[in-house]
Amino acid sequence: MTTDEQLAQMRQEEEELRFRAFDAETALALGLTLIEEARRTDKKVTVDITRKGHRLFLHAMEGTSPENEDWIRRKNNTVGRFVKSSWHTALQLRSENKTLSADFGLSDNEFVLAGGAFPLIVAGEGLIGTVTVSGLPDQEDHDLVTSGIRRFLSESQN
Repeated sequence: MTTDEQLAQMRQEEEELRFRAFDAETALALGLTLIEEARRTDKKVTVDITRKGHRLFLHAMEGTSPENEDWIRRKNNTVGRFVKSSWHTALQLRSENKTLSADFGLSDNEFVLAGGAFPLIVAGEGLIGTVTVSGLPDQEDHDLVTSGIRRFLSESQN
């Protein structure tokens, strides 16, 4: 898949993977879905769901480390700044030969071009937070978070 095709796919994901409403109970159910998805595929990750600056869900599976939480913080900052998934931003900026520090004045201590953070978008509200996975290579973090959200939305709307 070319970078342009990947970017188009990510734009489509960001349009499709939206919520009608989102509260603490939704965060718990979604978080557990993501953990179940990781277990099913034998992956070890940390999962974070934050709404309007309030962490509603955090679980670090055995085999992860405190470093994953720092990656989550930086990925979440990237989503908040660019209002798209952290992997979408990473691929887009790389394709344009741009960097966070040189082109946007953003510190690598606060932002990162890595996969795994996805914008939490609610109909009528827009971006309200992030759903983030850390512990795998970039594309795998991204794929786990999007497949988990997709599964959650399809099951909760039935």
